[in-house]
Amino acid sequence: MNIMVGPKEDRQLMTGLHTVADVYCCDCQEVLGWKYERAYEETQKYKEGKFILEKSKIIKENW
Repeated sequence: MNIMVGPKEDRQLMTGLHTVADVYCCDCQEVLGWKYERAYEETQKYKEGKFILEKSKIIKENW
């Protein structure tokens, strides 16, 4: 709804190699975090389809 998902790319993260896509705000196009598209290690498969949002990028306004 209020996010855009960028192109998929492989990244070596602390927990191993993953295919991820950056997640952007639709209004300001700021990178908010990423979405796990694929995990290559069996122990990391639970992350697939989940989002990581950077807490510092999420703020409450006019609540």
